[in-house]
Amino acid sequence: MELGLYLHFPYCISKCPYCDFNSYQLKEDNKISSYISALHQEIAAYSQKLKKSNIKTIYLGGGTPTILSGTQIFNILEFCKENFMVEKDAEITIEANPGTVDGEKIKLLIDSGINRLSLGAQSFNNMFLKKLGRIHNTQEIIDSYYLAREAGFKNINIDIMFALPDQTTEDLQVTLKKAVSLKSDHLSLYNLTIKPGTEYYKEYKRGKLKLPTEDEEYDMFNWAINYLEENGFEHYEISNFARPHNRSEHNLIYWQNKPYLGVGAGAYSFIRGYRYMNYEEPARYIKEVTSGKSPIEDGEKLSLRKRMIETIILGLRTKDGVIYKKFITRFKVDINNTFHKQIKKLVNLGLLQRDDNRIKLTRKGIFLADTVFREFVG
Repeated sequence: MELGLYLHFPYCISKCPYCDFNSYQLKEDNKISSYISALHQEIAAYSQKLKKSNIKTIYLGGGTPTILSGTQIFNILEFCKENFMVEKDAEITIEANPGTVDGEKIKLLIDSGINRLSLGAQSFNNMFLKKLGRIHNTQEIIDSYYLAREAGFKNINIDIMFALPDQTTEDLQVTLKKAVSLKSDHLSLYNLTIKPGTEYYKEYKRGKLKLPTEDEEYDMFNWAINYLEENGFEHYEISNFARPHNRSEHNLIYWQNKPYLGVGAGAYSFIRGYRYMNYEEPARYIKEVTSGKSPIEDGEKLSLRKRMIETIILGLRTKDGVIYKKFITRFKVDINNTFHKQIKKLVNLGLLQRDDNRIKLTRKGIFLADTVFREFVG
């Protein structure tokens, strides 16, 4: 079995007001050592359960993985390689906050085998960075990017957010033009969503956030897609753009609904049709692992129908769409027969297009993707 391996690091220097990820402000450095020890224990346990598995990709996410020292990151990846069969040419990605890396740390990242860097820039406008609660400024993004290039990174992603409070299409244009001028290999573009439990949600409920209208958000995204495609990026997934041969191999595992193993607090796994998640709270996760127990909080065996629906929804997120032959090989049924009613309706609405090989979203369908997905779930 081929697997993608995800390692979750839940700590950040500060918690951003829009963030609903499983992340926590780090107040005591000794927490990191305890967390790494638990991570090692969980990895060692899985190395016994999944002896015949090949690790195709590794992704260090968070939180802020680069809050760790370069040596700590190096040692964690060495431990993974000692305990798993990691493919020689595996894509190994780390998310990095531009405010947490320097030349020495970046060199250690390269030495550890990391070959893909994902910079959480979010904006190239200092005013918006401040509103977003980011700990870095525009110049630090640029400096981090060039440090990584000089150190030898040949695959760099830049994360950008749009539909921010008070943001205009012109503001986004300035940021994307700057990102493109850096000649990054990949660009992720996410619209801000206000999630319950965040500081932004509280402000939104009090009427303190002036967000772009749906039409303004549409204009921003439409302009961004056209601009990035004109500048050599392939729009290969709803929120992701890559230069030729630079798609994210790890994320493709998710979008193709293939098996993956998640290690760490709140990490999800999907193996042999069974999906489960670890305890989110780091202290609880550490306690369960160090006491020799499983840190799994919840899980479910997915029915055939649910696996088919998830495969369709995840596949439709991508430019490749859902390919009939692959669907038949995997599920032994024809998607056009099993989901005839949904596909016909969505094609008639102009949200899906189909040919002899596949179904995929139209440009209109990309903007109304949630509407499309709901048809299959309902």
